[in-house]
Amino acid sequence: RIWLQLQADGALARLGHAHVIVAQQLRGTVWLHPQLERSALELAIPVDALLVDDPRERAAAGAGFAEPIDAEARAGTREHMLGESQLDAVHYPSLTLRSLHVRPVDAAANAGAGAARAVVIEFQVTLRDHTAQLSVPVQWQLQGEQLRATGAVEFKQSDLGIEAYSALLGALRVADTVAARFEIVAQRVR
Repeated sequence: RIWLQLQADGALARLGHAHVIVAQQLRGTVWLHPQLERSALELAIPVDALLVDDPRERAAAGAGFAEPIDAEARAGTREHMLGESQLDAVHYPSLTLRSLHVRPVDAAANAGAGAARAVVIEFQVTLRDHTAQLSVPVQWQLQGEQLRATGAVEFKQSDLGIEAYSALLGALRVADTVAARFEIVAQRVR
């Protein structure tokens, strides 16, 4: 799962609200090599499956997201987010992440069997017709047949070719910066 948190911005930000967007349906492949630098992964996230401002996810996100958002407002946010001016889900149904480079953070810390390991993954992110690069710190652990990866990163919507939603000549808008955290579990397939 990937959680995205977006804040209201602009002179009238107090009239807006923060959003929690959750990607629950991830598809992809991880190639884990004994030499971490030779590892790779590719993930696809179907944008029409993104969960927008779910009350349970908002409650879990903390005090800044405690304000409930009614079903009509959630539906409006989702419709706008998936619309042609934002994600354009009709023409671009998936966001893809493809690793370009995996760099261990500390070779000594990454040496212990079963221990949590740290890497920085340089991703190629393709969203709509735009491709960008994003460096993401990742903690991961292999336990038997299961790989668990966690981390957090901030990025700008504009770096991914998305213009943040804006109303009232920019007095009320969604901030360009997005805070993301993730927990991804991969199961070995034989």
